[in-house]
Amino acid sequence: MKSMLKNYFNNNQARIFTALILTGILSVASGLTLIKDANGASANFWLETSNEVLKDNIKPSRLPRPVANAVLQDVARRQGILTRQLQITDYNQQSWRDGCLELPQPDELCTQALVPGWRIVVSNGRQNWVYHTNQTGSAVRVNQKTSESTLSPVQIPASELPPPLDRDIVFRQISSGGFAGRTYETVLLKDGRLIRVRIGDANDSERSVRRVTRQQVQQFLRFLERSKFSKFQNLSYPAPTGAADYITFTLTSLEGTVQYNDISLNNLPKDLQAVVKTWNKLTATAQ
Repeated sequence: MKSMLKNYFNNNQARIFTALILTGILSVASGLTLIKDANGASANFWLETSNEVLKDNIKPSRLPRPVANAVLQDVARRQGILTRQLQITDYNQQSWRDGCLELPQPDELCTQALVPGWRIVVSNGRQNWVYHTNQTGSAVRVNQKTSESTLSPVQIPASELPPPLDRDIVFRQISSGGFAGRTYETVLLKDGRLIRVRIGDANDSERSVRRVTRQQVQQFLRFLERSKFSKFQNLSYPAPTGAADYITFTLTSLEGTVQYNDISLNNLPKDLQAVVKTWNKLTATAQ
């Protein structure tokens, strides 16, 4: 990926610059209409994003509060920490195949019947715990085999950092890998343009230009400040050993760069997860 990025930025700066000029000319004719349409979506987007990011980690409408409390209290008791230091990062409904919730103790006899319940992941930002529960939370068991530490970040070597942002660009995402093995760059400009290109696409057949409002750009930048995105400067959260076919994302703001992968998203620090989610929401609303 290192050499790919270097070749791209060395050989394609002129193309990006040309794209900015051409899209700028096109935006003169259509900009007012696009901005008008986007303004209508701006308030709704940021209201929804703020609500989703700032709401409790527990979703009362789906995961029952008693179940969540039972799991959080069990982790706190076992680890000797406060429940407020914990968050539920993932959960889904399960039908366990026996009364031991598929986690029998040595020599334990388990009733052979389906037990509806939940699989819940709890984190303190450094370690994860995976729990099996019944439907009400009266039975709670920790899955020791799948509980794992969150990925420890490593410093990105200076030689592997992507170039700083060009003028008028305020945020950039580079995605690389996956089954297709393709690399894409998406840049957000001050004026609200979102330009996405595929690196190595000589004919620019996969270039797209969309737009959000200037207000949304400023709101996103303020969100980066509130989320302390700069504290992740030049850090990489690597994929687990042996993982394959994952997508690596490299995010660059005016303050620095952070790298993560799609299979480890739920193990990222809470603030970084919020940034990723907000960025994805922003790009999804672009027109």
